[in-house]
Amino acid sequence: MARLFFEEVLRLDPEWRSSSYESVTRWIKRLRRKGSVATMRAYFKILAWFVRYVGVSPDDFVRLPREDVERGVQGFCDGLSSEGKQSHAANSMKAIRSFLKANGFRVEELELDASYAMMKRPEYVPTKEDVYRMASIAGMKWRAILLCLFQSGLRNSTLRALTYGMLKDQIESSVVPIKVHVTSELRKIVPDACKEGVDYWTFFGPEACEALRQYMAYRRDKYGKIGDEEPLFPSESRTFSKELRMKKPMDQWSLTRMIKKIAKRAGIPQWKLVRTHSLRKTFRAVLDAGYVDGGQMAEDDKEYLMGHKLPGNKAPYHNANVDVLAQRYMRLSLAPKSAMSREGLVDAIKAFAKSLGVSDIEIKIAKLREEEPQLDEIETIGRIIRSELGIKPIEMSLTKRKEKHNCSENANHSPYGSKIVRDEKELIQHLDEGWDLVKEISGGRFIVRRTNLDRNLT
Repeated sequence: MARLFFEEVLRLDPEWRSSSYESVTRWIKRLRRKGSVATMRAYFKILAWFVRYVGVSPDDFVRLPREDVERGVQGFCDGLSSEGKQSHAANSMKAIRSFLKANGFRVEELELDASYAMMKRPEYVPTKEDVYRMASIAGMKWRAILLCLFQSGLRNSTLRALTYGMLKDQIESSVVPIKVHVTSELRKIVPDACKEGVDYWTFFGPEACEALRQYMAYRRDKYGKIGDEEPLFPSESRTFSKELRMKKPMDQWSLTRMIKKIAKRAGIPQWKLVRTHSLRKTFRAVLDAGYVDGGQMAEDDKEYLMGHKLPGNKAPYHNANVDVLAQRYMRLSLAPKSAMSREGLVDAIKAFAKSLGVSDIEIKIAKLREEEPQLDEIETIGRIIRSELGIKPIEMSLTKRKEKHNCSENANHSPYGSKIVRDEKELIQHLDEGWDLVKEISGGRFIVRRTNLDRNLT
């Protein structure tokens, strides 16, 4: 396997435990005590570019006079800043100072200006309602991804590192919530999973569990048995064969790109500012909102569920009381509102129509309703979508409501008898009598049906 650029420049061994440069080996020992694999990779890249910039080896650089060290570091970072890369300049200063500190420099005494103005990247944190709207228009796999991210607060890298075998027993049972154990073992799959090596538990709530089980059932039906080593959400990259894709975790950018696309389709105006990490902040908002039955979750519980490092000996207590924490978790307001408002439903349908390529939807709605005022807004949008896409309406023969148990005029010519019921109370009565619910329609009404054979038996 070809070695990476920074591995060659810094002369690293394959496991990144040492280097033929003594200064780099000393630095590695420090990084392994304090940093993650992802941090090491980022810092190695910076130091490799830096020593190329100054034109000397790492060992030779740490032997230079203090003034030359200061001049080299400041010049490198200032150059990045002048190119508009303030964030990169600040991170480079931090990485090189770490390297110098590991090699005996008192970095606080060095005359280095690290005051680069770091621009905070704008971000939109979806509301809980936004997340469910996104999930409602996403495909089966992405609905599961969205709800698992939102209801667990997992980081991008951690979700991608989960395998089917880790949750197999829980997925194949009806247990709710599903417990997710985040450990440093996940780094063997995705190097930057399990930030700072924090060992903790989190959960997938009821909606996430349902979506995950539906996706896994679909995956088994389509591809056969799921191997324990297969990622929970495998790669979709076409650069791999189908068989290899099922064994590869997704990459972080494809995950974020797709979440942006779904946010756009869901009609979120700030969709460009939505990132995978944004859903983690939505989860934090749920933690801060408190329990549905009153009261607030303890701050230590919140920090633990977010995967943050707890002070002292608090983390072992939480790890030993996962079932208690699960009970507290289930008291959170994770579920969607009992029903989407009609206005929200209309907005979601409009957004879906636009995602299908239907343009000027508002103008077309106004024009059609002027021509046919008896149509409500949802029926109008449906008519427009069918017309634009050339979809024929589904023909459904509805019987007029007559006396209970009577057959319709066409009953003898159709295996089914259908009717519209006006409200939920009437719906329950029909379900008790053996009718099946077909769908809910406008005005709080329902279409039900049953076979003529069933009707003749009652």
